[in-house]
Amino acid sequence: MKSTKYSWLALPLFCSVALVEAANGWHGPEPFRLERFDGRQFDYNLESFLQRLSFTEQPISSGVPLWQQNGWYGTGGSSRGKEFYVHSLLQQKIRFDAPVYAGFRHKRSEDLDGWYDRALFGVGYQARTNWDLGVWGDVSGAKEEMDLQFEANRYFGDGSYLTAALVLTDVFYNSKTYSDNRYQRSPLTLYLAGAKQFVDQQLSAFININLPTEFNDATLGQLLQDEQYSAGISWQRSFQGERQLSVQGQGLYGKRRADSPLADSDADWQLTRRFAQLNLEWQQPWQQRPTALGLQLNRLTEYDSRFADATQSAESRREAFAYLRQDRSLNDNWRWRPTLYVGYGAVRGELRTNSDEPLRDNGWLAKISPNLLWQLSQSSGAYLLINPTIKLHNLQFGGGNIQVFVPF
Repeated sequence: MKSTKYSWLALPLFCSVALVEAANGWHGPEPFRLERFDGRQFDYNLESFLQRLSFTEQPISSGVPLWQQNGWYGTGGSSRGKEFYVHSLLQQKIRFDAPVYAGFRHKRSEDLDGWYDRALFGVGYQARTNWDLGVWGDVSGAKEEMDLQFEANRYFGDGSYLTAALVLTDVFYNSKTYSDNRYQRSPLTLYLAGAKQFVDQQLSAFININLPTEFNDATLGQLLQDEQYSAGISWQRSFQGERQLSVQGQGLYGKRRADSPLADSDADWQLTRRFAQLNLEWQQPWQQRPTALGLQLNRLTEYDSRFADATQSAESRREAFAYLRQDRSLNDNWRWRPTLYVGYGAVRGELRTNSDEPLRDNGWLAKISPNLLWQLSQSSGAYLLINPTIKLHNLQFGGGNIQVFVPF
């Protein structure tokens, strides 16, 4: 893939859906994880999605997939007293004289089920610079946990691209596990993403399908089932005078259940999840300074049979956030990018991981992020961003945040 130069106005700060990382397909395939059946690893509060938004400086992604570019791109910050929010992408692909390449990718992030890592080692065939075929493996010490990812990429001279992937999760599980547990229907993920570049606009999209999976947990005596579908679409339009409009939408639908085939059990359950997110952003110079006005809408609904027999939602979030950002130059290497966030949220959580008390809360939220940006390299565009945030609705420290953008 050809290298891309970034202007200060167009730096793609780790892309979108790091906002919530619910439909994380903007950053590559999102395969099934067996840990999903354990439930969410952390609890959301009223401020959770605002925290993640403020730790991702520019919510609308560019069409160039960072997860396929050599470099380290990431953000990390304190989302609450005992938890960090981390979203990090790292890749290094090495091409040889022969038409082959070898590579490494690491991803650390979170979704609506919890934190996770992917560490992929890959080899592939690349006869030309505009397409490649590869196989990547997420390899650990336990062979039962190994994933295989088959991938094809096509790049076009105008900046368009097309990616297709097939992921076999826990591909050797049944033959390599020491336990009596077995997949009765093995997990399979289908992924397709692409972008079309026009003269002054770009359209990009992804779809990630985790086909129905069945896992027989012999220890619990339960048959666990899971399936999940997510998709997103993004449109960007440039106008005269360095003005740009960006619109991005994404959604996720998933369901899972646990059944005891041999007997009725109070441990049986069923979960259905729906998530939708819409982002809009307008960028234009104001007083010769790059300025952006953005909006994010979130809607999360989960029905769980362990609460009210799934007649009422066990998790519900309805949120709207607006933000205003301006870029100011301090000197050749430092920039100041203050951002103000204001929004309203109405949230409810009945089944909590770390508390017996349900969450029922709503109210106005506001936050300011100073965002001091240190340019590390003029040639590559590498930078480090320091972001000590302040919550204005209660006048408390909003968590420290560090962001990196380091092309290799």
